[in-house]
Amino acid sequence: MRPLVTKPFPYFVGVYSLEELVTRKSRVCVINILGNESRKVTPVSHAYSGGNVVAGVQYGRHGLLETDAGDIPVYHSVRDVMKHGHDFDIGVIYLPPTAVSQAVWELVRFNSALKRIVIVTEKVSTRDSRNIRDICQGAGVDVIGANCLGVANAWDHVRVGGALGGDHPEETLRKGTVAIHSNSGNFTSTIAEYLKVAGFGITTAVSSGKDVYVHFALPEFLYAAQNDTRTKAVALYVEPGGYYEKMALDWIQSRLFGFSKPMVVCVTGRWKKNLERACGHAGAMAGSGSDAESKERWFDEYFGVPVFDPANPRVSKKGVRVASLQHFPDAMRAVYAKIDEKPDFEASGDLSLKLWISDSFFPLPPELDLPVVRAIPPYDQRIQESNRLVGAHFLRQNMRHKSGASWLNPSTQVAELHGVSVLELSRNAFEDNVFFALAKVMPSRAASRALNRVLSALVRMQTVRSDAFDEVRRADCAPNAFFASVAASVGDPPLVRGTRSMTGFLIDLMREHGITEQTEKLPDEAAEKLEAECLTRTVPVVASEWTGLLDAALDAELPASPVTVVVRHVSALRAAGKAHLKQPAEFALAAVLTALFWKPMLEKRISRDVTENALAYLNVIAALARNAVIDPESNSFWKGLAKPGAVSTGSARFTDMLFRILFNRKPAEFEAAELQTLLGLTATNGPGTLSAMGAKESVSARNAIPTAFAGFLTNTGMAHGGNGFEAVEFLIGHFMDSPLRDPGDPKDPADLQALASSAAKSYFKYKQAQKALESPSYKRVPCINHPVFKGKDVNIDPREDFIRKEMAGHGGHNAFLEFYHLLVRELFNEGATENVFCVNVDAVLACVALKLMWTDLREKRMTTRQAQDLVFILFLLGRAVGAAAEIADHRDRGEDMDCRTPQSEVAFVL
Repeated sequence: MRPLVTKPFPYFVGVYSLEELVTRKSRVCVINILGNESRKVTPVSHAYSGGNVVAGVQYGRHGLLETDAGDIPVYHSVRDVMKHGHDFDIGVIYLPPTAVSQAVWELVRFNSALKRIVIVTEKVSTRDSRNIRDICQGAGVDVIGANCLGVANAWDHVRVGGALGGDHPEETLRKGTVAIHSNSGNFTSTIAEYLKVAGFGITTAVSSGKDVYVHFALPEFLYAAQNDTRTKAVALYVEPGGYYEKMALDWIQSRLFGFSKPMVVCVTGRWKKNLERACGHAGAMAGSGSDAESKERWFDEYFGVPVFDPANPRVSKKGVRVASLQHFPDAMRAVYAKIDEKPDFEASGDLSLKLWISDSFFPLPPELDLPVVRAIPPYDQRIQESNRLVGAHFLRQNMRHKSGASWLNPSTQVAELHGVSVLELSRNAFEDNVFFALAKVMPSRAASRALNRVLSALVRMQTVRSDAFDEVRRADCAPNAFFASVAASVGDPPLVRGTRSMTGFLIDLMREHGITEQTEKLPDEAAEKLEAECLTRTVPVVASEWTGLLDAALDAELPASPVTVVVRHVSALRAAGKAHLKQPAEFALAAVLTALFWKPMLEKRISRDVTENALAYLNVIAALARNAVIDPESNSFWKGLAKPGAVSTGSARFTDMLFRILFNRKPAEFEAAELQTLLGLTATNGPGTLSAMGAKESVSARNAIPTAFAGFLTNTGMAHGGNGFEAVEFLIGHFMDSPLRDPGDPKDPADLQALASSAAKSYFKYKQAQKALESPSYKRVPCINHPVFKGKDVNIDPREDFIRKEMAGHGGHNAFLEFYHLLVRELFNEGATENVFCVNVDAVLACVALKLMWTDLREKRMTTRQAQDLVFILFLLGRAVGAAAEIADHRDRGEDMDCRTPQSEVAFVL
């Protein structure tokens, strides 16, 4: 079939004027009408255009497509459409790329009245596009596309092809005098929307697509726009690749056809200049001299003015190039003024940035700190709903052998919690590490002070069974068993439940009403909700032990957060005697905890669940701390905790309180530092440990937070957590009869070398005797050697080495730890070991703990068993930090029963 020729073009162009490209009289047949995209788009187009789709084709099927403008019949093929008497002059194709060429042939073959084909499909091959052009040129059919959103005629209220103007085209496609030609379908609608703001409507908009072949390209579009009496100016969006724009400008300047209307053009894609593969539209890839910069130069030379500058709006009667889509309104306004024309209607709105959403936790310079405005419907309601979804939302998955909280760094063999090594955690106060385990960031000073108040109050309010200690001793229970019973009995008391509910209420209140740190006054609607939920005119009966904490919270001694706005409002009403809190303790705790965890939650480090359940975690930690006493009868500080009205709101560190519970004395500064070293070191050893698995398995069974702590505690024992227990017994056996008085004094008269030599000789003899008896289970020296740090002439556990150097750097000395280092060398010298074993990190726990209680042991104020229990308790308290992180992580990410062992992994043995 020979191509037709339409003057002035050397090829066929069936359109003389844009107004005839698609009209109210156009009738349409859609191929693949029931496909996913067409099923959504075609009903909107059909209704907007007054019912212009006469039929559809769905190969291998027939039926109806229901629309608001009437049902559209669907047939097996184009031939069936014609047989049933449905006349149409435009075909729209939504088929997959490989089927497009065949559909074009079928449309042309069976419909002699066909005028246009709109190809929505993207990624049509260059070979098929060439065949399509050859078929349609020979048949006298215009093609728009491929990879386009079709054509819209705002004057005739018609849309053919894709989703120009979106789901509500009548809002975007307003009648006017600007014609649009765009290589991008979405930007076709965007340009129309932007022009509308400045008072310009459109005549016809063409989404041309940007494949290698652009079948209705700029030359024929400008020709048709010149002949369109409705069109006064043209808006163009141009991407790199191809020479259609150069061809059009050359033909205009050579007077192949006349064009006298101004153009505003945006050329984009400089970044694609050096690409070797298509990125985005297949044809938007620069060839030799067709990159974005070349196209910018073509248009600038044609216009005779530089790129549009809103501050100095120079344009010519031919038009101007804009550097950004947002400059279209100003540039078009300037062009219309240049040709003595007025906009099509009154301008409405502007393109300034209007924030609908802002979390505002990053301080911004004034020029970027824009106010948040209420979104237009229906987005305002959707935003309000999404605001409730504050915090991280993690992908649910099987977490049996996984953790998002801890891991053992394979390069250092040092455990890390939330990316921070336990060596670094050993430098922090215990309460700061508790916060870090939940919030994944270290607390600020203000947060640390507030956390100390909460933990102090929680420790003092714990219920303690005075007979529990006697029962534990009689039953010879290990500390972990007693602690497990404590954790399990914590449950979900009214205070925790009420605080959880109040925390959720405060989060919703602040998110729904857009309350931020910068909010000066609580919005009226938010104030009404707050007062109705939390306040009363009746003075409630408040337990005296909570009064101090309540006052501290309401005195705004809180980390900066939106909560302070709420607290100020409540504080003002209370001070004026106008209202009282219904639940003072719950409100005080909720206010403090929401303030503490607000920023990590807003930054999506943690989930909302962690914030709402923060008190549940802290309450268990406090219960363990309260029950960590070794000898309750002689510990006067511990006894004082139970006195009525004893809740203190002072600023004493929780670590210091814990020290007094454990050691029955006020710590010196270096002693408190040694305690926090112990607790930080034992925070975690990765998710594969028995303790971590116990916590995770309990969460997997959907247990409550206290029960999950009990799971971690029951999964510890003499083999896991009890090494310090054995080491204390070992050290006491070698030192109790020695002259050692002060293990922290390097000048103490005790001869550590002689003690180490004696211990090594004694152990070597014991080992030889056991081997002679062929005993496979003889005792090892506790806390030396390590399955990883071994095999060298001299072995070092880097964790223990770090702590030893840290202590030496602060002038610290520990006779027991020095003894251990002498011992491993003497064991090698005696032939008891093949090389110098490492002193492992468990020794630090035993040595530091024994140093802290040595005087009590020497003076018989503490028994050996109590010393052993205390070391085990220290391990449990430290590991409770990591357990809290694992519990929170598994609650966020895990699935019910995900820690269950699959049947394929279990076996029965005889």
